[in-house]
Amino acid sequence: MSDFQPIKVAVFGSCVTIDNFNRTFNPGYKDLFECVAMADHVSMVSLMSDPINVDPATLDGLETRIFDKLQREFSRAYLSELKDSQPDYLVMDFWPDLIFGFARLGGGEYITNNAWSTVNTMFYKAQEADVCRINSRTDEFMTVWTAAVDRFMAYIQEECPHTRVVVHRSRNVGSWLDNSGATHDFSPWAASMNRHWEAMDDHLSANYEVDCIDVMPEGLQSFEGHPWGKFPVHYTFDYHALFLARMAQIALRHRSMHWMPTKISRHNLPRHRADAP
Repeated sequence: MSDFQPIKVAVFGSCVTIDNFNRTFNPGYKDLFECVAMADHVSMVSLMSDPINVDPATLDGLETRIFDKLQREFSRAYLSELKDSQPDYLVMDFWPDLIFGFARLGGGEYITNNAWSTVNTMFYKAQEADVCRINSRTDEFMTVWTAAVDRFMAYIQEECPHTRVVVHRSRNVGSWLDNSGATHDFSPWAASMNRHWEAMDDHLSANYEVDCIDVMPEGLQSFEGHPWGKFPVHYTFDYHALFLARMAQIALRHRSMHWMPTKISRHNLPRHRADAP
């Protein structure tokens, strides 16, 4: 339809969700969706903490893309981006919380304990960072994390009242295919973390009105030829089609509910064949 307006989607999480709104993985996703805000590899605890000022010179050795992402994390820019863009849907995964955890700095600030970027900088090395991970300090982690999630959901309800939250219930897979078709196992550590991932997802679904995307097929694997390399959340491409179909189903269901008459009367009930004039 020429007047069709793409459905606005925001993403919070990691490549396991972001890749579904990437034409490399879902070539036609823009026929339905427009990605209007993105937070990549940010802990929920970091996002919902006070902004912190970081001397750019201390974020050394980072490529420009990663440098910019860290600057956005420290300023908590994603919150204002959500408010400004008013997405129809916010799709979330908690893989960064699961794998990186968070760090409390000496001044009481919180950041993502990102082992791929932040921890290698002069800024981080100058801190007295108290690192908290879900697998080693589970109770403490969940106490701080659930409080942050609850603040975030309150923010969405207040500032983005028409945005619907979708929890992406993805998981680490245990194996990958090489280019010859042979199967190899990842370290069992990744799959062992899935129970913690499930606990975070369950907190959202048990306490808030959210939709869930849970389309992990039995036997799903990663593969050597993946654009980002083999990894427990770099799936074979069939997964992304399943995700997009489920996302479209959720959006269409909500639109059909929106179009239903608010009051049902005899005049707007569907007619039986015998009632036709």
